[in-house]
Amino acid sequence: MPMKLLKNHWPLFILIPLFTFLIFFRIDWLTLANWDEAWYGGVARAILQSGNWLKISWNGNPFYFHPPAGFWLMAISYKLFGISEFSTRLPSATLAVGSIILMYSSTKNLFQKKEIGFIASLILGTSVWYLVRARSGDLDSTFIFFYLLTFYLALKASKNFIWFIGVMISFGLLILSKTLIGVSAIVPILIFNFKQIINLKKNFKILLVGIFSFFAVVLPWYLTQILNYPEFIREHFINVGMRRKTLDSYFHLELTLPLFYLHMGIRKWYYIWLASIGVIILTLKFIKKEFLTLLLWNLVILYPFLTTNETHIWHLIPVYMPISMIISGGVYYGGIRVLEILRLKNKLKKIINIVYVLFFVCLAFIQIKNFYKEVYPTSRFTPDDVDISMKVAKYNKRIFLDESFKPVAIFYSGKNINWMMDLTEDKRTAFGLFNSQEKDFVMITRNNIVDELKQKGIELKVLEKNKYLSIISR
Repeated sequence: MPMKLLKNHWPLFILIPLFTFLIFFRIDWLTLANWDEAWYGGVARAILQSGNWLKISWNGNPFYFHPPAGFWLMAISYKLFGISEFSTRLPSATLAVGSIILMYSSTKNLFQKKEIGFIASLILGTSVWYLVRARSGDLDSTFIFFYLLTFYLALKASKNFIWFIGVMISFGLLILSKTLIGVSAIVPILIFNFKQIINLKKNFKILLVGIFSFFAVVLPWYLTQILNYPEFIREHFINVGMRRKTLDSYFHLELTLPLFYLHMGIRKWYYIWLASIGVIILTLKFIKKEFLTLLLWNLVILYPFLTTNETHIWHLIPVYMPISMIISGGVYYGGIRVLEILRLKNKLKKIINIVYVLFFVCLAFIQIKNFYKEVYPTSRFTPDDVDISMKVAKYNKRIFLDESFKPVAIFYSGKNINWMMDLTEDKRTAFGLFNSQEKDFVMITRNNIVDELKQKGIELKVLEKNKYLSIISR
């Protein structure tokens, strides 16, 4: 029985321990990064403190720029394990391991080949920016998990339509994970289930329950925002989701920066991906439903990023999903076609799969070796901004911040922070604040600013100090 289990599921016996190690190793050695990671941690902390899971806030103001699924999971992690770097990153890391399993299961079911599923997971997991974000408290891992879950369930629904209800629940959670881009999951959902969806006579009830389930998941949060915040639609969908892009901008390609970032994000897999697309086209494999779906899905996700120079390297992580499947399937069937032309397929039948797997395992090992120092810290380190933010937590006064690390200050102090850039013009400098009528406050600023204030004759107290920053008051 154990040998049969190993034979049937050998890829999972390799993938799960390998990527559990790669994702969790030294995951809490670094403090939260300023902006996104510390920002999101602060949002989750506010949920836990307020107990309000629909009207979310950050630093005392409404937060509706991103959907809440990732923050909900983080808040649950805080409730169970306390607030720390580890508990901030735990949901992301856990779902990242789950995504590796889903990538394997989805690709295996798509091509009916364990080896192809194994390689697709290996490619996704060793794409450096997938691993970087999987180890962080960002939203990408939550998004990828629910996207792959939706894809996997859509495949299941194509064989038994009762799974369509699960597809729509997962699709709802995907929409609640990140703004707008999850809509692209409609492509595989429709392609895999088109015949069942149009067969209303047979599947109407399941279709109706599925659609109802989707709205039951999505509407509570979205309706709460729409009813309470008049600016929500503009900020959430247009400014964040569409990045203020106009319809006309989608017809102007800006290839250089997005493709450079894609290359940097997946490293060695980039040119193999391009070659795989070529092989799929030249061998006419794109006629097959599996490859046609992957190519269309790849295009739908990637295209919007190719029309703007505001793309960041982490924005392209969703493209890694179809890329992983295209490479694993394209190389396998491309290799088979070459052997058929050379009339070697039958002779090499027993070792084709072994050579295929070993080729990608070697590339994955080289990939990990090359990016190891980029991903894994060599020592624990507390930066000055985190240190001073922890120290300011004990002061029960208004806190002013004369620096740019607002999310870090909010997360590590656990307090609301007054960022001086948000103040009226006469108070935006340390000198202006100390010359104002403001009383009973402390301020975080650079040590050289403290020296300048003293030179100008400002009387102040230095309450805390490190190499770079000070906490001061009147």
